Order: sequence, then structure tokens, then C-alpha cells
Amino acid sequence: MRGAVYIASRIFLSADAVLSPGAVAVAAGTVVASGSPRDVERVLPPGFHRREFPGAVLLPGLVNAHTHLQIPRLQAPKGAASAAAGPFVDWILQVIAWKRGAPPGEFRENFDAAASRSLACGTTAVGEITGPDAGVYGACPLRARVFAEGIAFAPEAADEVMRSVSAVLALLEEAAAAGYGGVLPGVSPHTLYTVSPILLRRFADLAGQKGIPACLHLAESPAEMEFLRTGGGEIAARLYPAVGKDVTWFHGIGMPLPEYLEREGLLREGLILVHNVHLSRQEIAAFSNRGARFVLCPRSNAAHGNGSPDVTHFVDAAVPFGLGTDSLGSVADLSMWEEMRAARALYRGSLSDGDLCRALFRAATENGAAALRLPGGTLRAGGPADFLVADDAGGDDAGTAFRRLVERTGGNHIRLTVVGGAHRYERP
Repeated sequence: MRGAVYIASRIFLSADAVLSPGAVAVAAGTVVASGSPRDVERVLPPGFHRREFPGAVLLPGLVNAHTHLQIPRLQAPKGAASAAAGPFVDWILQVIAWKRGAPPGEFRENFDAAASRSLACGTTAVGEITGPDAGVYGACPLRARVFAEGIAFAPEAADEVMRSVSAVLALLEEAAAAGYGGVLPGVSPHTLYTVSPILLRRFADLAGQKGIPACLHLAESPAEMEFLRTGGGEIAARLYPAVGKDVTWFHGIGMPLPEYLEREGLLREGLILVHNVHLSRQEIAAFSNRGARFVLCPRSNAAHGNGSPDVTHFVDAAVPFGLGTDSLGSVADLSMWEEMRAARALYRGSLSDGDLCRALFRAATENGAAALRLPGGTLRAGGPADFLVADDAGGDDAGTAFRRLVERTGGNHIRLTVVGGAHRYERP
């Protein structure tokens, strides 16, 4: 068995274990051994290539649990600081206009550029919502759970949408069958204000039949919550008229969100809820008790003026959550380091800063992988060789090490990003 052993001044095996110095041995895309250099090299057969990184740390690859890699930076409206500034419905309409007007080749170009930027920031895995070009995922350099998205609020459109979703799933399954194991499929009924109850049920049935996760944008904006309560507000008055759709027949879902998702069959193990800004703590508990997982995107929420997720509750109540950047249409970059720092700034509890940063590192690694049902998130024998090498931010104890890691690390500190044993990014 031939492979490589990577040795650094420190290794973060997971959010629970830090060793100094550290090593990870890799063969055939898998972690063969990890721990102290002496212990790792003791169990290796001859012939492993040795790479040393003094003044650096070995880390599990970061997991961007929610993103749209095909969406680019959008042109800011006149007088606005960014495309994301201003009313949320305006931004949605801008995204719709971009999708309708972009030349076909732009989608692949956007995806390739965003994937490269992600790798350069130490991200090795993503939860990706399909963009207009589903063919880009056959050679994705990241490990990915790709969610085939469907949108249609008119009940009569459900059959057409499901045909489209099934076609995308077939492409993803074909890529996996051809031997590219880095991409796995999922489904995404976009939101409760863009997916009819009958279509939501069809998505739930499909996810159950195939045993794949489903991803739902939920409780992201005040406009969404108003529409779901009453059928009114900006979504009814501005969004749907702008796209030529009549929703005057809709007067709200008429029940609590957990009850609604339960009724339509979507509330089960494998459901991923994204954003969660306007969920009550009781609703969070109800979803969590039924096996739903959560992904928070604090920078995107702030950019659109939608509010902030209750990071304090998620951390203090030990509700597992991942973190996501959303798209470049909402945020300045795809750095999970910036996402961790944004979540850190929202915390109002009593945890020490070191313990908080440890929790946020867990969110950006193993929690994200678990939510997406992807392997990885830790550096343990038998797991995938998804890891990064970064400049060591210092710290004499674990708490300080996690605090400095989250506080001081960025894309310019990444030396090497490895996915499935393959070097996907290396700093010049």
C-alpha cells in the first residue's frame, strides 16, 4: 500500500481532540492513521511519502453545508451598497432575472470559480443547491451533497417539476455509478412560499423512496413569515405579480410550521432546514425531536436585513447545527472562517470564548457533514482523506487554540486542501 504521511506542528483530530505535533497518513483516498507522528509512523508499512509542514496545523476539511455555487455576485441596484442590500423580494427578483438572462456557459464558469475559491479557503465539502446547469456536478472537485431543486406554487405544475427533478437526480446518480463517489444526490423543495402542498408531498415521497436527504429554506425572512401566516405581504403583492403568477387563492398555511411539514410527510430524519431565523425555540425543539437538522447562514441573513438566527440557543441547548455561506449573490466570499466569525458575534450566552469557538468549529466540520449525510468532518482512521493544512494560529491549551484558530484564520492562511486524498489546492 503506497500513500503519504503529512506532519505538522499541531493536529485538530476533531472539535474534541488537539495534539501537538500531529500527523495524518493517507492511502487510496482514506485516512489510514492519525495522531502523534510517532504513533502514526509506527503503524505504517514502508514506502509512504513524507511531507512536513512546520508552523502549521492539520485540520478536518471545512463543510459549507448550504450554498449555491452557480450564483455569482450580482450588480448592485443604483444607490445600494451591494446587490443584497434593500428589500429581500427585490433581491429574489434580481436572482430570477439573472437566471433568465445569463448565457448558458456562465453557469459552469461560475461554478468552477466558486469551487476553486472554496477550496482555497479550506472547504472540502458542500451542500449545494442545483443551479440552472445540472451537468457541472459530474466533475465536482469538492465532496458534495447536491440537492435537485424544484419550485412551483401552483398545484397543477407539480407533475412538470417532478419530471425535471427526476431528470437531475438521474444525472447525479449516473455520475455516481460511473465511479465518481464525491457527489451524492438529495432533493430540495425550495421554500414553503414557492412550493405547493402537493409538490411538497411529492418531494417527501421521493426522498423517502430513494433514502436521500431533503433540504428546505425555512423561516428566512419576515416577508416569508407574513405570507405563510396570512397569504399577504410583499410576496403576494410584489413577488408573484412580478413573475405573472396569481396567488390570491392562498390565505396562509393555517397551522404551526412543524405541524405543516409533518402533515406533508417531510418532517423526518434526513430533513435539513436552512436559515431558521424566525423559528421560535419551541419550533426548533419540535423539529429537532423529529430528526431534522439545521444550517445557519448568518452573513446572508444580515446582508438581506432578514434578522439573525438564534445562535445562543443553538449553542447553549446543544442543538446540532451546521453553517453555510449561501451564495456570492448574498455574501462577499465563500469563506467558512468568516461564517464562523459571524456566528461568534451573535452569541450572547455564558460559554467561554474558547468553548464557543470549539462549538463553531464543530458546526463547520462534523455537524455539517452529519447533516448532509456525508463522510468526514474529523480526522480519524477509516474516514475520507478530506483535510487542510493551515498556518498555526497558536495557543498553549485547547481552548486558546480553538479561539485563535477561529479568530485569526482565513483563506490567506491555507497552505493545502485535500479532498479524497487528492491535492485540490496548494498555496504557491
